[in-house]
Amino acid sequence: MSAFQSAIARRRGKAAGDDYADAEYEREKQREIDIQMDRQKRIRDKVPGRRPAKPRAGDIDAILDEIKDEWEVVTNPDFNSVDLALQLLDDSSLGKDMRSFRQTKQMLSKALKGSVDKHYQAFAASLPHHTALMSRLQAIQTQIGEARTALQESKENLGGKRGDLVQLRTRTQTLEEMLRILDQIEYLRSVPDVLESLISEKRLLQAAVLLVRSLKLINKQDMIDIGALSDLRSDLATQETLIRDILVDELHSHLYLRSLWCDARWAAYVPNQQSFPVLESEEDHMATSNIPSSPDSPSHSSSKAKRLNQYLDALHVRPNEAPLEVDEQNYRNSASASGLQAASSIVSLASRSSLTNIMGTSSVTNAAALSLIRDPEADSFTYIETLLESLAVLGKLGHTLDIVSQKLPQEIYALVETTIDEVAERAEYGRRTSIIGSPVSSSNIGRDSVYFLADSTSMAPNLVGSSFAASASVGERGALLPASSLRLAALEMSTKHMDQEILRDLFWTLYSKLDAVAQGLRVVYEVSNRIGSRRDFKDSSGTKPGSLFPLAEIWDPVQAEIRTLLNDYITDEEQGVVSGRNPISSINEVLRSGRYFRDKSKPVFRFADTDIKLSTKVLKSQEDELIKVLKDTVPGLVQGSSESAVQATLSAVGSDDRLLGPGQHHRMLIHADAFHVSVLFQPTLAFMERLSEILPSGHETSRASSLLLDEFVLNVYLPQLEDKVSDIFHHAVTSPDAFQPDSTSKQLSPQPLVKVVVHLLALINSLCAMLRTTPFHRESYARLILTVIVQFYQRCSDRFQNLVSLKIADDPESTSRIALAAQWVQRSEVIACLSELCNVIIDEKSTVPAIQLCRQESHLEGQLLGDRTVSKDEIIASTRNLSALASLYHSVAWFAAELDRLKAAPATALSPTTPMRLEPVSVMTPWSPYMPSIRIGLDEPLALPLSAAMALRFQALHKTYEQLSESILQTIRVDIRCRVMHHLDLALRHGNYRIDVEASEPDPHVVDLNAELATCDEFASVFLPAKERRFVFEGLSHLMQSLLVSNAKYIRAANANGVKKMMRNILALQQNIKTIALETRHVEFERARNYYSLFLLSPAQLLDTVRSKQEFTFDEYKIILDLQCGVDPTLGEKASNQATDRSYSMYVIELHGLELENSAGDVE
Repeated sequence: MSAFQSAIARRRGKAAGDDYADAEYEREKQREIDIQMDRQKRIRDKVPGRRPAKPRAGDIDAILDEIKDEWEVVTNPDFNSVDLALQLLDDSSLGKDMRSFRQTKQMLSKALKGSVDKHYQAFAASLPHHTALMSRLQAIQTQIGEARTALQESKENLGGKRGDLVQLRTRTQTLEEMLRILDQIEYLRSVPDVLESLISEKRLLQAAVLLVRSLKLINKQDMIDIGALSDLRSDLATQETLIRDILVDELHSHLYLRSLWCDARWAAYVPNQQSFPVLESEEDHMATSNIPSSPDSPSHSSSKAKRLNQYLDALHVRPNEAPLEVDEQNYRNSASASGLQAASSIVSLASRSSLTNIMGTSSVTNAAALSLIRDPEADSFTYIETLLESLAVLGKLGHTLDIVSQKLPQEIYALVETTIDEVAERAEYGRRTSIIGSPVSSSNIGRDSVYFLADSTSMAPNLVGSSFAASASVGERGALLPASSLRLAALEMSTKHMDQEILRDLFWTLYSKLDAVAQGLRVVYEVSNRIGSRRDFKDSSGTKPGSLFPLAEIWDPVQAEIRTLLNDYITDEEQGVVSGRNPISSINEVLRSGRYFRDKSKPVFRFADTDIKLSTKVLKSQEDELIKVLKDTVPGLVQGSSESAVQATLSAVGSDDRLLGPGQHHRMLIHADAFHVSVLFQPTLAFMERLSEILPSGHETSRASSLLLDEFVLNVYLPQLEDKVSDIFHHAVTSPDAFQPDSTSKQLSPQPLVKVVVHLLALINSLCAMLRTTPFHRESYARLILTVIVQFYQRCSDRFQNLVSLKIADDPESTSRIALAAQWVQRSEVIACLSELCNVIIDEKSTVPAIQLCRQESHLEGQLLGDRTVSKDEIIASTRNLSALASLYHSVAWFAAELDRLKAAPATALSPTTPMRLEPVSVMTPWSPYMPSIRIGLDEPLALPLSAAMALRFQALHKTYEQLSESILQTIRVDIRCRVMHHLDLALRHGNYRIDVEASEPDPHVVDLNAELATCDEFASVFLPAKERRFVFEGLSHLMQSLLVSNAKYIRAANANGVKKMMRNILALQQNIKTIALETRHVEFERARNYYSLFLLSPAQLLDTVRSKQEFTFDEYKIILDLQCGVDPTLGEKASNQATDRSYSMYVIELHGLELENSAGDVE
């Protein structure tokens, strides 16, 4: 009891003795322990399958738990031992169990004894440590007391005032300020040398930052008071002007490609160039680039990745911060030359780090970055950015950009002049090389060259004469040349090939340079806007940040220069068109209009046209007097000069852009020609397309530039082209040999063609080739081509009508009429029959026999002819006309086939996104605001893109050509058959077949017929293909045999010798047919022979033959019977009385009976 009571008393005393701070500490510590225990308990409870371990019996923990459960009252801090003792002594039910209390006490004693026995060594070892710790704490407490006493003494001492310390402090500050000023003066004295070193190394940004910091330092009030620094201050101001001028010059050098480092940004023209080449610098950057261009990027383009795109992507990715801070502490606190060197090295390191950042974001290799550190100009775009940053540091960015804008016309003019000089040197070298290499090349091209063959493997055409004399044997020995290779020299070769190459060299090279200039201006535009958008941007010009470099306005002089250059080379003043190169009103303009009002946009004269030598001579006396007066009145105003004032003024006036205006011109390398437009379209449109990629979105510069070509084509080029095409067409169709065969045209066709067809196809091919390179007003081109096709059809139709027209020889003024064959082929039934026959002959798989159609044709011709005969005046006058018709047919058919080839363009629906196949008034559509690009393959076939309406018209024209060719071929066939009818009719009507002596020759009319047929076969073999030739002569032997039998009624009398003569006629016709015709079924004239062989029989034998086999008709048998009995068949029934055989009537009656029997048998 006493033990518990003493423990409780100690606890109470200890608790009462703690101060407030210790209580707070204990409470906080207990709170943390409770929190930790709660956390551990929650963790134990969350562990699945784990139960808290109970203490073992006899352990001190188990005894403490039992005390807590049964004797919790003794653990209470307010425990009263008296109350517990009384309860233990109470034996009633309200008291405590003494025995349990003693047992618990014994168990606690044993547990404590066990713990002491187990841990007594640790308890014994902790006693010395406790003693040492207590002594150390006492020593520290003593030291703290001493320190407190010392601090109080120091506070009392410092609280007192001492005059000597105040003076010492003032002198120290003065000395420090003097040393600082001296160090700054030393620093400023070394600045010019460092600036010179930085400028020589092209580290202009570092130089600008150093200069600005130095100027800020030297312009402080304490430095202004030092008079010895005035010269240094003026030197630094001069250095500022010098650096600004250097920056402007460097910027112009890289913008306008004057620096050697800019040669990799453009490429000179190479032969056969069709688009802008990929430069070596772009290839290197594409090979090393790893940053893809996102569609949202401002520099994203559908074209291949370029260096500009990569640079702009990297520029927009980088944070918009100044590369170097002007107010850097290292410079502001620099006070010595060593400090300046350290600051310079810091600038260099900062520049290198910023450059590494730039190059790192643009994904360039380390080698390239190191190269840029050694040579800052190696990357023009980065160097231009550095120059603009330097100008921004100087505060002169706005003024410099104004200077760039003002000098842009002069710089572009100088760039064009430099390019012209380069091209002129290359052209002169090319001329000398061509003269040395091929001294006779110019003599191969005559002035009479009509067309040439375009070489698909080279841009250079192969010129030939008017008849392909240079390569006439090619078509004879080898394969035929494609007709699409024909070109008209009079249209496409109005200028020499050398001139065209010079023109291509000039414009491709110039556009490559202007492309590089446009990229540089785009870099200036982006970087200047980026710098101007910074919050701390300040500029002395006061320009608003968003309008530092208005690119749309700045590009106008470049556009004007391109317009002037194009006008110079495509507008010929000698063509009668008012040229933009003549800004002064001409006398022709005054005389052309009755009442003339001067165009005030054209000056009356120009100072640039003044003769300087003559003006100097005339104004010399007045100039001397003026200088003398000025020297007397205002001394020092006039300075001595080697150049006179008049000459200097005229030179300045002659070169001042503001006085000359934007239309100043360059020297011409070749003579201007409107047809240069086909050469200039491709480079110009490629440049316009490149501009649309380079310039920022929203700029309409390229669209406005393309209006130049559009207006020129509409107002100048198309009228001149129409006039020239009209002259070429009329000259071609009205020449004396227009429809004469061109024997050397066998390069294009196995059969010769007429010259006008080859000429006009070359014209159409040239127009189609020009149409491919000219996307302006394509419908006008197509309409012009269709006009040529229509006019040529009319000329071919007139030629056909002229060849089939018949005139009376005795009366030349009589009205001409058309040959009988031409009339028949206009009948619908004849056209249908002949068209089907032609299809059968062409289609060898046809099931319809050709002989059936030939018999149908003969029947139709017999119906059309009726009882009359074909006279000589009704057939085409000469076989030469037939030959001309055959040549005309093949030429027209070949021309129609070539027209069908031109229409081989895809017939798919035209969408608004395909302006190349759309036919608007202008090439620019709402769907394509910029010029469409032209991609022309050298092996791409010629095609004539047409609108829907014009395609229908073209199809109708093609159909009319086919119908005309069919009419010509059918006319040739029918006229040959009319000749057969005519000559065989004469041979039977007027031939003598009652002769006493056997004839040794056929009838003269048969001989004439064979001669004409042989002539027809000759020209058919020359001018007609095999199937057409077969069509012309198909069924001719059947017609002859039919006429020989059916026209026997016109023979007045015959005998055996006459029949032999007829047999000779048949043999002659058979042999002639065998030599000329390639019929499907050759006829041996057996029926005609059998028919006339009946004459050699007696009348009774004739009747027996009819009785046994009836091969001929009744009328045909009766004619043979009449000739046997001496009756003239031409006299009809009246001639029966003249019969030499008295049994004639009986023979006729018996023949009628046999006919009736055969008729009845046929009915049964």
